[in-house]
Amino acid sequence: TPFTGNEVGKADYVIGEDIQRGMAPWALHGGRSAENPALHGDPDHYSTRYLGEADNGGVHWNSGIANQAFYLAIEGGTNRTSGSTVQGVGAANRVQIEKVFYRAFVYLLPSNATFATARAATTQAARDLYGAGGAVEVAVTQAWTAVGVF
Repeated sequence: TPFTGNEVGKADYVIGEDIQRGMAPWALHGGRSAENPALHGDPDHYSTRYLGEADNGGVHWNSGIANQAFYLAIEGGTNRTSGSTVQGVGAANRVQIEKVFYRAFVYLLPSNATFATARAATTQAARDLYGAGGAVEVAVTQAWTAVGVF
């Protein structure tokens, strides 16, 4: 059962919040927000991704794009950069998107994956787990489109 209150592990979409307690202030970039990656200076859209050489080409900074897709697939809403709206599966169905992203990122992505590969893998995982054309696949597809990944 997902945590939903104020306890450690709550579903607040702040990545690293719970594990950075007691760590140096710079640890984990102060926590990344999947709901609003720009809150900590991370991109929420493919068009605004970091293209420099720092951070191994922006591997951590650019994670805001996938984080935003994950958030939108669950909660729905509008991407701040594109203005695209996603229906989402709803918080009560959060575990569906968690399973989709876990399956895709652990079992389906090659080591040289791109954002387009991540979109294809999560779409395939949604089909594998919940059937083609269903609400989960629609939410995942809309979310990646909203963050500019085609």
